[in-house]
Amino acid sequence: MEIYEGSSKIDTDNPIKVGSDKLKDGKILAIKGIGGTHLVVDAYNDDAIKELRSRLNRPNQAFAVMAKDLESVQNYAELSKREIETISSNKRPIVILKKNDNYPFPESLSPGLHNIGVMLPYSPMHYLLFDEGDIDTYVMTSANIPGEPMMIKNEEIIGGVNDYSLVHNRKILNRCDDSVIRFRNNELSFIRRSRGYTPEPYTINYEVNNLNVLALGPELDVTFSIAKDNIVYPSQHIGNTNKPKTLNFLRQAIENMERITKINEFDIIACDMHPHFFTTRLAYELAEKYDAEVMPIQHHHAHSIALANDHSLEEMIVIAADGVGYGSDGTSWGGEILYTNINGFERLAHLQKQLMPGGDMATKYPARMLASILNDEEMSKLYSKYFKYGEMEIKNIFKQLESGINVGITTSTGRVLDSMSVALEVAHERTYEGECSMKLESCAYYATKDLEIPFTIEDNTLNTTEILKEVVR
Repeated sequence: MEIYEGSSKIDTDNPIKVGSDKLKDGKILAIKGIGGTHLVVDAYNDDAIKELRSRLNRPNQAFAVMAKDLESVQNYAELSKREIETISSNKRPIVILKKNDNYPFPESLSPGLHNIGVMLPYSPMHYLLFDEGDIDTYVMTSANIPGEPMMIKNEEIIGGVNDYSLVHNRKILNRCDDSVIRFRNNELSFIRRSRGYTPEPYTINYEVNNLNVLALGPELDVTFSIAKDNIVYPSQHIGNTNKPKTLNFLRQAIENMERITKINEFDIIACDMHPHFFTTRLAYELAEKYDAEVMPIQHHHAHSIALANDHSLEEMIVIAADGVGYGSDGTSWGGEILYTNINGFERLAHLQKQLMPGGDMATKYPARMLASILNDEEMSKLYSKYFKYGEMEIKNIFKQLESGINVGITTSTGRVLDSMSVALEVAHERTYEGECSMKLESCAYYATKDLEIPFTIEDNTLNTTEILKEVVR
């Protein structure tokens, strides 16, 4: 074990004690662990948290924390019996917990949210770090550029955005992020399935053929799976494959899974049906390598079949409420009611089709999406402060909508919720994935439920324009 200040090694017999002292002084420490590296600061130190945000260019995204023990967690979060069992299990995931009335941390730790991600120590280094100091909770966030893989090599870690680096000489052969879990109605739900839970296999609960399948997933928040007979081996969290380093990590992780499972021949390469995803291109590349068939799958059909398998159902009617998924009509879906079975699906109903001025720009700046959904220039001017160029930009957006140039079409639930967060002045920019909807949820968590929003359904389509107008009113 060694500790570095910048790129200079510190001569000490107790590097962990030095690291603990530096954290007490408000410094940023990188700790190389088992499956990756964490950036660590004192969770009570507002200045240290803000400095970490500045260096990572993560102005608002909540940081997960690691607590010394369960007693420490209970000082600032509410825990059910199942949450206690999960956070204390040998899998040691991050569990999303509701903040309690005694919550002592600065707002900068988990800004605008009613909950916080917490985990307990899971490596000897973690326990020693807590033993050497008197801080009971540290920020522990993955050491990586957002969307790219975690740093695992000492030369990457030393001299990075961190002030100090605590490293060892053991190689990390396979990156693995912390798993993230949340309980909904006392039922466990994965936000991110990774360390501790993969590549633990699960069973397909319907009749299968004897083909070997490599399933690559979509483009963002990617995991992949290898299936043989009725057994599926899921990968750890990979990340956003529109980044070259992450796409390369995906290739490495596939090779590693092949070694682990001894499955290295494939008959089918499954991928999202979006024609321009990097994973779709990789599917055709791998199909040539393995002499396999490429099988594009509709995004929400895949979600629904996974759900059906969890409940051992052969068919179901599913509500798919999502951010984006390439639809079979070439538009972006995300608010669908589907009849689905293993062989196919039928789209029964959906949210109103809405225009996305500027395409992905409307996801980063959801006031653009709100203006489009309202379809009312004067009403949109109520939110002119959320547009960089004020009313002039709103005027140009409506010209763009009229011309149809660089305008997408979507039925996404996420875009409606993002727009609602702007309408209620909860959030107006997406600085991390899901930010506007997450803050809207935290606002709604404390709702009195004494307001009703009228809605209309025509031709199996829910009118979201009228809903948003009613929210503005």
